[in-house]
Amino acid sequence: MTWFSLPVTQPDNRAAFADSAAAEAWLAQQPQANVAAMQIELTRQIQALNAYRMAPRERFKTLEVLRKVLFTIDGDAQRRFENRPIPLWSSEQVALDTSRRLWQSCTVGYLHCLRACLDDTPEVADLKAKIAHRTMSCLRREQMTSYLGMLEMEGEFWRNLHAVLASAEQMGVARDPVSDRLLGETSESTVSGQYAMILLLHLARPFELSRNQFAAATRWLARWREQAEITATPDSRPKSHSIALDLSLDRPTMAPGSAPGIPRWLALDNVLRKMRKRVESLAAGESPEELKLGSGISSAACSALLKTLTENLKHPLPIAAPAEVGSPAAKVAVGLENIHRQLGGKSLKQAEEPSSINRREQEQIAIFGHVARTSEEANASKPESWLLAAASDSAALAGAASGELQLCRPPGNGDARLNNKCLLAVQLPGASRFALATVYRLCMHADGSLHAVARLLPGEPLPLVAEVGERPMGKVSRQPAFLLPGAEPVDAPPSVFLPAGVPARALSIKLHHPQPLAIKLSSCIERGSDYERWICETN
Repeated sequence: MTWFSLPVTQPDNRAAFADSAAAEAWLAQQPQANVAAMQIELTRQIQALNAYRMAPRERFKTLEVLRKVLFTIDGDAQRRFENRPIPLWSSEQVALDTSRRLWQSCTVGYLHCLRACLDDTPEVADLKAKIAHRTMSCLRREQMTSYLGMLEMEGEFWRNLHAVLASAEQMGVARDPVSDRLLGETSESTVSGQYAMILLLHLARPFELSRNQFAAATRWLARWREQAEITATPDSRPKSHSIALDLSLDRPTMAPGSAPGIPRWLALDNVLRKMRKRVESLAAGESPEELKLGSGISSAACSALLKTLTENLKHPLPIAAPAEVGSPAAKVAVGLENIHRQLGGKSLKQAEEPSSINRREQEQIAIFGHVARTSEEANASKPESWLLAAASDSAALAGAASGELQLCRPPGNGDARLNNKCLLAVQLPGASRFALATVYRLCMHADGSLHAVARLLPGEPLPLVAEVGERPMGKVSRQPAFLLPGAEPVDAPPSVFLPAGVPARALSIKLHHPQPLAIKLSSCIERGSDYERWICETN
């Protein structure tokens, strides 16, 4: 059975090499210290090689020579786009796209070899497990690259992923261990283990995790991936946890109630058991180092992340309905200063003396012949129009009523850049005022649309101005701030939102609306990417 399609090859070679020896000689002449140029040239050469008709064993050997360099430059390339606000700047987007194309081209090269294995070509008969494993590892690297760039995987990726597993099963090598030290994880792994790892990373909800959480989750799942089983039938035990898959689909998991074309199940019981035992050991006083969970994360953070991962694996996210033209739209403000304006906040600029204003106007008349007035309100960023994504209009508004918003900014509807765990101001359809919301899931799609899931905060926010005496000299700056009254129960204390990092560098903070308020900050209860939320109390 043919599980995937490949580009047609031709006898003319347009690459700079045609075998592994020539590839090694070519690499020795390349400026490998220039990562960006090396990525582009490697992609061009591999794509040319993918169109060249060559012996499958020699193709495999050639790709193995090039693969070593791919892993060498991959880490440097990732630093140009990982952990950046989205949408990326053009240079960052080029770096991400180049890295993804390189791994995709490498995947196609190994798929050529895999096709020869499926055709029972004698010269690669002894390489079936290794070729399938190499193809799967290229998909792993593409996934990691995309997740670091906050980009959701496309349908073609999942289609190829399922095809490689199905091919390995057909050849009987899905559980054969293969050594691959370039991955930098365990010394060896299986095709089914790498397949499970890709699904586990997807199920872990990477776009809800911080950079450190995602790195820790990746390390842990790499150790436990072989504990996950790919089965042809579901586990019938009442307390078992299996995720339904369909190898004929172009998405990671199967929608509930649908009829599978090529059914499989991802059995998670052993992985969940590993997590549960480590949570118990941490509660009993063992350290993360003793449990091989890492040295840069506290016991409390380890335990919280393990519990989060457990819940995420047990309860996969439903497939989100796309936001379409005609869906209800909300106005969204991004950035604390912009939010401050939309909520009706007063100017953050210090008022000028009348004499200074008159002198400035006289200078403008002398130079331009008129007064060049630019009001802050006229230049304020307008709120963006985002769609409420749900199965129906009523479902979208019901989700908003429950406090959770699924938001989609279509391409061209704005250019504000966001980080996960940032603060938004949202005006829902029919509402007269903006409300505050915090983003807890954020990613981009291949079409350029930005997708976020946010929680609405109860209460009507009040815009404040925070006069901050900054260290070390006490220089005063004016910062946007927001007062949120206490939610139910009635005795819950009010809280204040401030820009991230302001309290740490402040000698004093005075809150105004517009007159000074008799409140002070008590304790920080939440830190986002651009804000801190503090409990406040009366002086």
